[in-house]
Amino acid sequence: MTDLPASDPRALDRRKLARRSMILVRSIARAAGEGVHHLTVALATPAQYGQAECIIDGPVPNEDDPNDPLVKVAFLLAVTTTGLNAMLVTRTMHWDGTVTFMSWMISDLTAYPATADQSRIAYAIGEDRDLTDPAPPGVMFVDAPELV
Repeated sequence: MTDLPASDPRALDRRKLARRSMILVRSIARAAGEGVHHLTVALATPAQYGQAECIIDGPVPNEDDPNDPLVKVAFLLAVTTTGLNAMLVTRTMHWDGTVTFMSWMISDLTAYPATADQSRIAYAIGEDRDLTDPAPPGVMFVDAPELV
């Protein structure tokens, strides 16, 4: 019997981390349902700020292109396993022209749903708006669901 070469444990950890991150992205896409989803993830530290965005058309992301913005979103989500938190915002454009807006706080690749009011605050911050500004017509803020 021949010995199998020992695998690099760091490579296995990176693969596991990438898999966990994509599972989270898929869960968010499923939760958002039908429509075109614009995902934005923001991660801030006292020293720097990172943001990534991607577009997912429908409930299942296309993972074929390794240079796709989806990879950048998944990477920033994976960084939350280092003790940092991120905010993930989803804008879903529906075929009737309406937009559903919801968000989650991400810690250690676990999504904690935000309420509609918390998502409204995230929207105001992300769009450089005053919290008293009304939302554009057709934008609905909803409570984010628990992800499975």
